[in-house]
Amino acid sequence: MSTYLGQNFLKDSKIISFITQKISDLYEQQQCDTIIEIGPWKWAITKKIKNIGKQFFVIEKDPKMVACLLEKDILQEEQIIHQDVLEANVFSLLHTHGIRPENALIVGNLPYYITSPIVRKFFGNEQSQYGWGFFMMQREVGDKIKQDAPKKSYLWRLCNFAHEVHYSKTVPAKAFSPAPKVQSCLLSFVPKHSASGSREQFATLVSLLDHISPYKRKTMGKIRKMLEKKWISVCPLFPHIASKRLEEVTWDDMLLLLQ
Repeated sequence: MSTYLGQNFLKDSKIISFITQKISDLYEQQQCDTIIEIGPWKWAITKKIKNIGKQFFVIEKDPKMVACLLEKDILQEEQIIHQDVLEANVFSLLHTHGIRPENALIVGNLPYYITSPIVRKFFGNEQSQYGWGFFMMQREVGDKIKQDAPKKSYLWRLCNFAHEVHYSKTVPAKAFSPAPKVQSCLLSFVPKHSASGSREQFATLVSLLDHISPYKRKTMGKIRKMLEKKWISVCPLFPHIASKRLEEVTWDDMLLLLQ
């Protein structure tokens, strides 16, 4: 099977069983009604999870993979979204089938080179209404966006705005064929019990991050002074925040900035 789309196929049976059980548990615990798989992982996971819930779809760009899914009678044509995941209008698909996005569980083995835009599409923008997620991704990326990451990145703040990103397991390179040059990890995205902020606050957060992110090695106090010289207005800073670098600013600190 072609790997030109950044595909590394999972072959470790123990990891496959772990993923299958985790997806099943999330689906049952959170009372989802739909599973959407990004990239069918050469069917290793697809065949095990396609009957867990009421409805199941895959998003697959590779025409060879789509043909195999149909020829092997793994899925029906109406279950396959034959598009680039970044271009697919998943919202429209769900509404066509009468599915609420907040009841959907998004899963997938994310290609290393487009992990960030995929995560941001589903769990890092103000229009995102998806409920839960469970992903395989490069460990380096996972370490940066997990809830307890020591340094808070731009993507971390977007992903953890309305969700808690939990690190589940490290996956070694030898678990794949062909083996990548990096380790992978499994992360779950779980909605926060109480919303951390409104969509309006999210838009404000993005605007604020766009202004301050280029200066992440400086303290918030210095960043504010630099922006004021450019006639860019930034909200007042509390003393305990002004002395911190951007990567040290906690989520509670950020919510104070968004008030």
